[in-house]
Amino acid sequence: MSGRLRGTGCVYLRGKVYWVKYYRNGKAFAESAKTTDHEKAEKFLQRRLAQVITGTFVGPRVEKIRVAELAEDFLRDYRINGKKSLDDAETRWTLHLKPIFGHLRAVQVSTDHFNRYVDDRQTAGAANATINRELAALKRMFTLGAQATPQKVLRIPHFPHLEERNVRKGFIEHDQYTALAMACANTGLWLRSLFECGYTYGWRVSELLGLRVTQVNLSAGTIRLNPGETKNDEARTVKMSGGVKALLAALIAGKKPGVLFLRGKGKPCGTFVGRGRQ
Repeated sequence: MSGRLRGTGCVYLRGKVYWVKYYRNGKAFAESAKTTDHEKAEKFLQRRLAQVITGTFVGPRVEKIRVAELAEDFLRDYRINGKKSLDDAETRWTLHLKPIFGHLRAVQVSTDHFNRYVDDRQTAGAANATINRELAALKRMFTLGAQATPQKVLRIPHFPHLEERNVRKGFIEHDQYTALAMACANTGLWLRSLFECGYTYGWRVSELLGLRVTQVNLSAGTIRLNPGETKNDEARTVKMSGGVKALLAALIAGKKPGVLFLRGKGKPCGTFVGRGRQ
């Protein structure tokens, strides 16, 4: 062990690897510095002591917790409590949140990560309401981590909340998503795909029914709305989510250029009024 003032910790060898020992609130912590270099081990100890002094210390166990582990607890909580929106929660995590946050340690996640995520999702065409639900799921993961025994999260970062503009009367709640998706699937792939596009992008029925096969670029993963087809008459290109792309790829397979959404044996969808169809 190296000589130093009492209370400032120590560096010592365990085999060929250096370990450090230090204290926080009277509790001793010992962990590997993961190095055979004494100088590097000393610097590692100094970083730990600085964290203790500044109040940013969370401990080696909590430092190792990844967001993917918080997600497992979150989905388990859904299953245990029999929540009907479990499929929706799993989809939200798998398709959107996991690729960005899954590999990160919980202590690394910051508001800056959320802001970049929001920017990317908006660029992909996701509605603010959809992004808010995704961030709410992520926040719930951190909240459960903070409530766990022993704690997996000691600090919950600030989560942004986007303004949800033009909220229409009758807009479906996320808990209703699974039931509606299944009902659409029972009617046909065309309606399931139509529903998913409308749900994901918040497009009007007229915008959806006007889509043509040539406006879908599977290789680029985009859908293009031409000038005159949007509310402001401006062209718009959006990135397809994994779910939308899978559905449209199946819908387009073997289909000739023309209207994208056709029901039955190639019949136009027409317009929707109430529960019926014209």
